[in-house]
Amino acid sequence: MSERVRPRSASADVMSGASAMGHSARSIVPPDTGRPARAVSGYGRNGRGLARLGAMLLYPVSPNAVSRSAASRPRGVSWLLGSGGTDVDGGRREIVDAAEGWEQPVARAAVSRQDPTAHIGRFVLPASDADLPPGVQRTLRFTCGSLPLDRTLMIPSSARPIDRSCLRYVASRVQVLGFGERGTGLWVEARGKDPVAIVPTDRIAVIEDVSVLCYRRLSIRAADARLSVRYVPDAHASLGGPIAWLRHRIRGDARGDLPWQGLRPVGSARVPETWRGVAEAVADESGRSGAAMLFGLAPSAGDGFPRGALVALTPGELIVLAEPDDPPVAAAWPQLLVMPRRLLQSAHPDDDRLVLRAGGVDRSIRLGNRFSAAAAELIECAGPVRAMEPEPA
Repeated sequence: MSERVRPRSASADVMSGASAMGHSARSIVPPDTGRPARAVSGYGRNGRGLARLGAMLLYPVSPNAVSRSAASRPRGVSWLLGSGGTDVDGGRREIVDAAEGWEQPVARAAVSRQDPTAHIGRFVLPASDADLPPGVQRTLRFTCGSLPLDRTLMIPSSARPIDRSCLRYVASRVQVLGFGERGTGLWVEARGKDPVAIVPTDRIAVIEDVSVLCYRRLSIRAADARLSVRYVPDAHASLGGPIAWLRHRIRGDARGDLPWQGLRPVGSARVPETWRGVAEAVADESGRSGAAMLFGLAPSAGDGFPRGALVALTPGELIVLAEPDDPPVAAAWPQLLVMPRRLLQSAHPDDDRLVLRAGGVDRSIRLGNRFSAAAAELIECAGPVRAMEPEPA
């Protein structure tokens, strides 16, 4: 059964002088993959989170078919996210996720003390252009190309913490995120008529969706452009269709070879059933082309509990799924990194990290020495991509 996420209006108290937009909208229903859902059992802290991320990727994994076991608790891998990232070992009042240029400080008293997630953004899918702020859809279509409503997401006025103690908050007015043919753009109310960020589709090198404090952060990156939006973890389903469409676009018509097909564990790691289900979903999505996948247990930054991660190489993409290292509310959801192989430039281990470069964008993922070396070898052995030959009639 498809999960529905009801649109929620933001409180007028979130930001001084900012009122909640009274746009009507319909519930967001993730697209139907046309395939039966696969039941997977939980491993570690949140097997359900893994399955729901699979659903977001349009993998045939049912978020409703997964039981959450209190006895088994999977963990994840530490990600280096650069400036404003989650790899911070300082005090609880140190900034973990820095404010964007359009976000403004807001008093702690203006947000809910009982629920720090109460004012975090939720996606709203508009039913018509009239449900969006005046002129926004026209502006995004002009700058980003063809843009139907099912690839347009609105985030009402919202606020989020920026430190571990949840004492400092920043707020944003209404945001509109559009996945257009020529580019992905973000428009923010009161920041002028033009989008605050546009990432050209043909230069998108990284799609990244990670847990930060009690929310999720979606980032789309090119060498010279970046946009990021924050949202409540329950809103994953809203991104399913647009992200699947964007992944298909940035893969292009090129493909690379695979050194093998299937799932292999790194070292003596046992592959839990939940991860086997996710690996099978990756392979299913790749179709006849298949995928070469590695599963391993990455070290923890703090408690020493091993954390699961999957590195998957398909003919068109590099996909990394990892359970998060930072445990609050949002840690129920795995981290995701996607790079198109046509832009993938290098992969090498650096101590206990896998260092990746694609389209001029660098990412570093903490997987442990052995896992990082194995993943780098897989990527390097696969070689460059080539133009896809037309299928015989």
